[in-house]
Amino acid sequence: MQHKLSIVVVTYNEARHMVRLQASVDRLRKPEGVTVETILVDGGSTDGTPDAARKAGFTKVVVMPGANIPICRNRGIQEAGGDWLAYVDGDCEVAEDWLEQAIPFLTSLDRAVLIWPAVPPEPMTWVQRAWLYHWLTKNRRMTDWNGRRVIVEGAFRLATTRNMILHRQIALDINGFREELSTGEDNEFATRAEDHGARVLGVPELRVVHHGEPRTLREFFKQQYWHANPQPYEYLLRKSAGNAPRYTLAFLAGLLLGAGGLMASAMTRQPAYLLLLLPWLSIVALPAAWMSHAGRSWKYFPALCVLYTVYGLVRVAQLLGLARKKYSWKST
Repeated sequence: MQHKLSIVVVTYNEARHMVRLQASVDRLRKPEGVTVETILVDGGSTDGTPDAARKAGFTKVVVMPGANIPICRNRGIQEAGGDWLAYVDGDCEVAEDWLEQAIPFLTSLDRAVLIWPAVPPEPMTWVQRAWLYHWLTKNRRMTDWNGRRVIVEGAFRLATTRNMILHRQIALDINGFREELSTGEDNEFATRAEDHGARVLGVPELRVVHHGEPRTLREFFKQQYWHANPQPYEYLLRKSAGNAPRYTLAFLAGLLLGAGGLMASAMTRQPAYLLLLLPWLSIVALPAAWMSHAGRSWKYFPALCVLYTVYGLVRVAQLLGLARKKYSWKST
């Protein structure tokens, strides 16, 4: 049986990454009867990304100046000629066996979405190592599937379009990505796909390196600032899967209580009011402790506390509408 994988890459000012990405696709091990095409959908780059992609060997290049990410992703679905569809970012690099590892699922299932977190390149900074530990530990419920260890229950929480392979028909059936979402569209897409009968699986062997992972705390803040988006929260809460919105609301409550304690202590000169900071501190520390316990490594506990604090502050600011201005979604 013949199959084609259409790899859709949505970009903005990523010319310097095009050769590396296409080269990694060219190195993919492909069984007989399987072909691969690469489709670039560019949101209006000013650094020559479309030309760089053409020179690198991309099969098709589409330019949509001013289009947001989900609009570009949906255009990729329209342009795709394959029965299998994949998404990676322009600054990613796929492993040689990436397609090989996915094929057993794609051929044995007729409605599957395969996902796994992309990893930073070595050597990693403390920010990268701690955040990768967070991603790899947030869902450890492995299940046997035909001799493979995969995540089934709650796998959609790992969804990212830096590393996603699926049957194209699923995307058509659910009308693609929600175009009104500026960010968070990948996780919301995976939850809707599952609701419509798709098998969403976390497959650890799907290896992708993401060269754009934030290396410093400042870069991490900028990344979270961009990704923070309360719009998908309503859908996730209805599905009882809203860890991010729940954490945001709890963080806000703890922050308000702690701020009240600081003000009361300053006004009355009573240190006892500082105890009202404890709920906020516990909201940060308890998830970090749970992750450390689940992953059986406490060396990341301090770093996770710092990252969860930054995460909470950014999400609260977005929820309250205090940080409306967004920088370029792929700032260089």
